[in-house]
Amino acid sequence: MKKYLAVLWLASALTAAAGTGSVLSGDEPWRMNFRPEFQFSRIGSEFAGLAGAQVGVSLQRSFYIGVAGYGLVNRVETDGAASRLDAMDFWYGGGFVDFTLFANETVHGSINAVLGGGQVKPAGADSANVFVATPGVTLQVKLAPLVELGVGAGYRFVSGSDLPSDSELSRPWACIFLRFNESL
Repeated sequence: MKKYLAVLWLASALTAAAGTGSVLSGDEPWRMNFRPEFQFSRIGSEFAGLAGAQVGVSLQRSFYIGVAGYGLVNRVETDGAASRLDAMDFWYGGGFVDFTLFANETVHGSINAVLGGGQVKPAGADSANVFVATPGVTLQVKLAPLVELGVGAGYRFVSGSDLPSDSELSRPWACIFLRFNESL
């Protein structure tokens, strides 16, 4: 029993000596963020627009984490029979992470990724569940203390679809977005 009390006393003394700073202290505010986004891409050989949003929290506007979702907004004809995609026939969502570099500067950038799943349902065919990963980079400009305008680019990896094929859905993308940050 004396050993346990000695260990408890030593741990308490070390904790008090270490100070009260922590990642979650009030000096590093967590902020809610909302990022509506429009992506420009190709599916097959045709232009594809995907609208979506990210919602989450950030730590000092440097580390963002949350959920994201995107959906096709136009009609796309792909190769092969029964492979037309109408609006929302291709959608995906999942978790996102974003590491923003030089967040306190007027112009700053980030590396980010969305990892999740979705569904593709070509006209006249069964729907297929797909895995989606979209790593990317962005460049942002602060328009106001809590509002940023950004552009980005990346690659969308898709696995699990036959019609259209994974290679028709896996494509480079570019985006434009606004990011709204709020203090908690």
